[in-house]
Amino acid sequence: MDRRALIFLHIPKTAGTTLNRILEWQYNPFLIFTIDPYRFRATAERLAELPESRRSKLQVVRGHMYYGLHELLPQGATYITMLREPIARFLSSYYFIQRRPLHPMHRKVATERVGVEDFIRLTANRQNFQCKLIAGVRTDESCDQAILDLAKEHLTRSFSVVGICERFEESLVVLAKTFNWEIPYYENRKVAKTRPKVEPSEIEMIREHNRFDLELYDFGQQLFQELVRKNEAQVREGLAAIKAKAKPTGWQAAYHSSVGASRFIVSKIASAT
Repeated sequence: MDRRALIFLHIPKTAGTTLNRILEWQYNPFLIFTIDPYRFRATAERLAELPESRRSKLQVVRGHMYYGLHELLPQGATYITMLREPIARFLSSYYFIQRRPLHPMHRKVATERVGVEDFIRLTANRQNFQCKLIAGVRTDESCDQAILDLAKEHLTRSFSVVGICERFEESLVVLAKTFNWEIPYYENRKVAKTRPKVEPSEIEMIREHNRFDLELYDFGQQLFQELVRKNEAQVREGLAAIKAKAKPTGWQAAYHSSVGASRFIVSKIASAT
């Protein structure tokens, strides 16, 4: 049996919250370590400080992280991630900050009415962020071809599944087949209903400053499409099963909600203790 840990490299604003809720039903919550860069006791640095005996028992490491944490896991590890079309991901992040008073950048963006173009200038080190995370390169410098090439190499060599946010259900079916998951009933989380209109000049500036992410996204789509092609029948059956799954009602809904919340809380506590 494959005893390697699963590392979910969660790129912000790529449907990761929904995937995390599904993932929590698949594994022992005490054996999930959640990286949360905003919490003192749930960081990559804390993971490195844990005794090897504990790290070797982890089944899942997940969160907003840079590639490379497999080096801390004696049992070995394989990665998964979800890529998102970079322009859509940028705008989702931008509007999320506007709606989120607790976000570190909220006051500046909302109070000073920072537009898209100024926001790009303010966050220059976070452009092409998908490339940097997957390459495992922590730098405030601009992304370049070498970082893109490294990200592509990692996707090819270290990732069992590269999902696509815009094809979430297909990605979920491929993940379930790869890791023998049972897909529970789920609802999409943190989905904004409407967004303001964006000017063409702003779109072009986002594209210009995220051109390496755009190329990585195209590369990821090719990898994903090949997985779908190899598992065409299973993907078709899996999609049909998802569509046929009835929403829990009554006591079933209460049970599903309470158990799901409990698994979420336990995994968070376990990561911080």
